[in-house]
Amino acid sequence: MKKFILSSAFLLGAYFFSNAQEIKIINYENNTVDYGTIDKGSDGKRIIKIQNVGDKPLIISNIRTSCGCTVPQWTNEPIAPGKKGEITVTYNTSIAGKFNRKITILSNDINESSFIVKVEGTVINPETPAAANP
Repeated sequence: MKKFILSSAFLLGAYFFSNAQEIKIINYENNTVDYGTIDKGSDGKRIIKIQNVGDKPLIISNIRTSCGCTVPQWTNEPIAPGKKGEITVTYNTSIAGKFNRKITILSNDINESSFIVKVEGTVINPETPAAANP
């Protein structure tokens, strides 16, 4: 009887872990939003396309940023299995210089409930000669 209960619990646990939701970034390599070199004051908005590659709904509960210069927006609706969603990230391009920030996507992803995406690039002042830009 103990063997039956243990094997049933194992199979049930395996079922729950094999059937899960999982987030995947589909339009940026290495989970990095690379702005490259952009002009000061230019549009700092980027769209991160994500996909639920699991077989249960994916729910993004929150997105945290490493500073107030990066603002995320996302849908509160669950992303169905196999479907795609978007996260809009807006970086404040009013300050010239190199930047390297992180956003942390909090979700019900069974493997990574805290998924980190890097946001990096360089903002240059187009009015300043190239040698003076960092």
